[in-house]
Order: sequence, then structure tokens, then C-alpha cells
Amino acid sequence: MKIFLSVLGHYERVGCTLFLIFLFVLPLSAKMVVGNRQVSALTRSSPPIQGSKAPIADQSKEVLFAESRRLNADRYFADSLFQEGDYLNAAHEYKRLLFFHPNAPRIDFIAFRVAASYQNAGKLEHAIRAYQLLIDTYPKSVLVERAKNNIAQCHVLSGDSEQGLASLKRFLSEHGESNLAPRARFTIGMLHANKGEWAQAGRAWNDVYSTYPDTPFAEVSDRLARTVKNAGTLPHRSPTIAGVLSALVPGSGQVYSGRMTDGLYTFVGMVVLGSASFYYADQERYEVAVPVGMLGAFFYGNGIYQSIQSARVFNVQHEAQFRNRLQQEIRGSGVFGAISPLKGKMEVVVWKYRF
Repeated sequence: MKIFLSVLGHYERVGCTLFLIFLFVLPLSAKMVVGNRQVSALTRSSPPIQGSKAPIADQSKEVLFAESRRLNADRYFADSLFQEGDYLNAAHEYKRLLFFHPNAPRIDFIAFRVAASYQNAGKLEHAIRAYQLLIDTYPKSVLVERAKNNIAQCHVLSGDSEQGLASLKRFLSEHGESNLAPRARFTIGMLHANKGEWAQAGRAWNDVYSTYPDTPFAEVSDRLARTVKNAGTLPHRSPTIAGVLSALVPGSGQVYSGRMTDGLYTFVGMVVLGSASFYYADQERYEVAVPVGMLGAFFYGNGIYQSIQSARVFNVQHEAQFRNRLQQEIRGSGVFGAISPLKGKMEVVVWKYRF
């Protein structure tokens, strides 16, 4: 202990110096530690500098780019199915695009393609509902006019000419200035002609010629209107006259209707059966005369009925021939290929030859 105290006394100046240094350095170190902790806390709580936003923006751009690529790929696949004629699968793909990408560019055209796919596949009821959905969902779309016109087309192609006429007339009342209006009015004339309503068909085609003189439909409408004026001169046979003639002379009504061979067979058959019936009756063989007479009466009544039907068939055949002339005139004019396509090379659903 004495030795230790002596050494400490010897170095008491050095010890004091070290003690003072220790007292000076300790607060400084504590301040540095506290300062470092504050800086660390501030670093964690402060917002990132502008340069740190770049990775987040890049990620957003990558997501949008990937989404756009996926949309384009799905749409290209649906378009390829449509172009290849696989319309039902194309409709399914277009509907999937509508569901997963409701805000995609030109989404109204995708909805139009759904309806067009169904129409081209012959699913006309599905097509009508799809066109109506387009009209209700995108009322300001440029495709609304075409959708309404195609609804009328679907009614006509399904055989519902009355509903087709009503749809076309409603379209004209709403879109009288549309570039599809000449086509709609021309089609009204076609529907009347298809039903044998020649006067109404002529008026419709005259309206096309006078209202839309600068359209491709004007010239052919003028020719058709002049042609249907001759419908009243078509050969015609009265079913009533044919029936009366056959009642007076069996088979004559069929000859009157242009069925010479059938008329001769009917006449000969009635002569044979009538003669046989009278012969056996004269011989008092009534068990033979009565059945033969009944058979003759049946052939007599059938001859009258066939004469009436022959007259009707005669009229239908000549009307059909006249209608075929009109159809050939329409198809030869190429008017249904003369409609200007929509902007953006949107494909037009054309009329099929149903008339």
C-alpha cells in the first residue's frame, strides 16, 4: 500500500491530467451518441428525397406497360378468330375483353364485335341482345346507328319481316340523315317486294331515288321502281274460275292453269270411272257400281281441288320468277358493297343474300 501511494504521489500530476481529460471527453462522446441517434431517427421519419421516387414510378410504368401488352395480345387473338370465321369463340374472347378491360380504348368496338360475331355465326337472337347492350351501354358511340340498323337486319334474316320493317322505319325516324338511311329505305322496298307488295315496294324505291339521288342506291332504285310497275301485267289465273271449269268439265281447270297433262289424266280418269259406274249400274251389279261411283266422285272432287291449287301455284310461280329478276338486279348492282366503312378500318357486317 505504501508503495502504491508513493507511486500515485509520484504521478499525481499525470493522474490529474488524465482525470481532467476524462471529464472533458465524456460529455462530448455522450453528445455524439445522442446526435447520431437523432440523425438516425430523423432519417427514418423524414420523407425520401426526390431521387428515391424513381423506382416506384418505374414500377408503375412497368405494370401499365404489361397490362397494355396483355390487352393487345388478347385483342389480337380475338380478332384472329373473327377473321378466320370462328365466330362463336371470337364472341367469347371479345366478351372476356369486355369483362376484364371495361375501360380499354375503343371498348365500344369490342362490344360491337361481340354482336357481329353472333350475327355471322347465325345466332341472331344473341346478336340482337348484344347490339342492344351496345346501344344501352355506349349511347354516344358512333356505332349506335350501325347497331340499330343491324338489329333490323337480324330480324329480317330470322324471317321476321314485320319486326324488320318496324325496326327499319324506327331507324329512319331517328337517323334520317345517317349514311345508312339510303340502305335502310332501300331494304324496306326489298321486304315489300319479297312479300309481293309491289306498289309499296315501288313507292319505297321511288323515295330512295328522289331523296338520295347522289348515293349508289339511287340508280338501281330507279330501275327497280320502273320494273315493279309491270307487276300488274304478270300472267294470272283465277282459282275460282279454275274450280268452276273443273266442275263443269273435269280437268279443264288444270288445263286453264297450264297443267295440260294433269288435266288430260283427270279427264280420262273421270270418263273411265263414270262409264264403269253407269255400266255396272245398268247391269244391276250395284256391288260394283257403287264403289266405282264413289271412287269416281272422289276423283271428281279432287280434280276441282287440284284445279284451284294449280291456279294458285301458277300465280306463285310467275311472281317468284318476277321476284328473281328483281333479286338479280339487286345483286348485280353491288349496292351492298358500296357502303363506306367506318373510320379506323372497322369491319362492316354486310347483308346476306336472303331475299
